[in-house]
Amino acid sequence: MTETSDALLVRRTAVANLGSALRAAIVAQAAHEVSLEHLAEATELAHRITHLLTENPRHLNRVASVDSLPDAVRYFSPVTGQGNPMSPPLVFGREGDTVVVRTTLDRRFEGPPGFVHGGVTGLLLDEVLGQAGTQAGRWGMTAFLNITYRRALPLDTELELTSHIDWIDGRKTHVVGAIALASAPAVPFVQAEALFVEPREERHEHYFGDLRTLDGVPQSGRHGGTAPVGA
Repeated sequence: MTETSDALLVRRTAVANLGSALRAAIVAQAAHEVSLEHLAEATELAHRITHLLTENPRHLNRVASVDSLPDAVRYFSPVTGQGNPMSPPLVFGREGDTVVVRTTLDRRFEGPPGFVHGGVTGLLLDEVLGQAGTQAGRWGMTAFLNITYRRALPLDTELELTSHIDWIDGRKTHVVGAIALASAPAVPFVQAEALFVEPREERHEHYFGDLRTLDGVPQSGRHGGTAPVGA
């Protein structure tokens, strides 16, 4: 499907609006005690929503029409996607050579009561550390991600996530990062290091050789060097 820039903006806005509405519904369910009557009514509405959204399946090797891989725009990413109701979503910024993200995590991400699930922390850090390389034109796939949990991260509290490149060697990019309270960014609650490796051409072809846009244009699979943005 080929769309003009104006039509693409309209579609991106519509996808983001739906993502926001579904996100609010999930947060509300997790943060409230809901009557059985309203749970049943909401379940029926959810079935109706599912029916409306399944009219035109998209194959795994087709990039969503709202996405742009060269610009690192992914509307259904579980971390940055405005159309994904399970994303925070994160919006990236920079301070010099450091990637900086501020976000507040809600009840969707609860592990121990009142605190962020450790696996969610790993999900966010993989993306934030990866962005340090991507924004410097160093795209790669995660070879390892090591996380040190020093303190439990509280929910409903503004956090600051940071990352920067530590060293580069050929196809390898080593990145370090941390999560702290936005009110005390010098005190890390979580620290991490990751190694990202750009696949060799034959491996890249194996992974992404059949990747296409909806209208059949080949896509490389590599993200561009710009930060994820919204509609």
